[in-house]
Amino acid sequence: MKKLQNLKVVAIEPETDDAVTIHFKQPLLRKISYSAGQYLSFEVDTGDGRVCRAYSLSSTPGIDKHLSITVKRVQGGKVSTQFVHALSAGDSVKTFGAQGSFVHTPSPRQPRHLVLFAGGSGISPLFSILKSALHFEPGSYVSLVYCNRTPESVIFRDKLTKLQTQFPGRLAIRHIFSQPQPDQPANRLTHQGATELFSSLQRQSEQPVEYYLCGPSGLMEQALEALTELQVPEPSVHCERFVTARQKTGSGNTDVPNTPKKVSLQMNGQEFSFQVLPEQTILEAALANGVEPPFSCRSGFCTACVCKKLAGEVAMEEGHGLSKSELQMGQALMCVGRPLTDEVRLQIE
Repeated sequence: MKKLQNLKVVAIEPETDDAVTIHFKQPLLRKISYSAGQYLSFEVDTGDGRVCRAYSLSSTPGIDKHLSITVKRVQGGKVSTQFVHALSAGDSVKTFGAQGSFVHTPSPRQPRHLVLFAGGSGISPLFSILKSALHFEPGSYVSLVYCNRTPESVIFRDKLTKLQTQFPGRLAIRHIFSQPQPDQPANRLTHQGATELFSSLQRQSEQPVEYYLCGPSGLMEQALEALTELQVPEPSVHCERFVTARQKTGSGNTDVPNTPKKVSLQMNGQEFSFQVLPEQTILEAALANGVEPPFSCRSGFCTACVCKKLAGEVAMEEGHGLSKSELQMGQALMCVGRPLTDEVRLQIE
């Protein structure tokens, strides 16, 4: 697990009534390197104990001076409420650093069309990716489809308008509001609407199209189903879900273990064996037995605890951060994983 670092808040910028961008000063000695689209993992004291949370970076490496995250307050969310309403300039927070595989790698010599599809606060990593593409891919074109309830809930509205002016003809933005002004019709995205929208963007493009999706799980599933129907190649689709895992196996098998299972974990040239009780995840059992694998968010979002299955089967709670191709490669997440077979062998690479 990465060592904690202190980050000092230098400014807090309001974005909407319930969302702010928090700007952090880079540490002097151990600067945090990151890619557009990644997130920072934090350890936060909520008063009831320390918890880990991950928030996407909205800043862009090579462009923005500070590390910045954009946080929207979630109803009942202690950490998001603390970040939005209690933090002030001069405060410090503890982070494990930047993580995540949802990244944008600039392709300056191969122009392409980037279609960014965001829902609510899912705009945060896409704003980082958008700036990266506009600044470092001079021949590329960006289309942003941004879904919100109302115009007032649009994060980065003025900044997006400014970027359109700064990069004329290279950034197209379409807003979709499920609860617009009284004199305007609702434009809730349906499966048919998503399919028609992506099909239209494909037809308009003379360049290879790459898709980046981020937002609530339900909205992302709708978009992914539309892209599948349009036979978009899987390597061209990048998805990040803002979700807490729910109790259901990723394979659709709703069986959960009702007896202790044995897990063997290969890590750092050593092999550790321990039992996982029915009420435990693999990560919880590992920590209870003195084994310390890497982890951060504990909710299946950050993928810091990813491992490879060498033998046996692991059930994962729905909403985890692994892609279909990663699952096919035998990867699993210990924080939301439970052994299904009597013996499971895992490896951290």
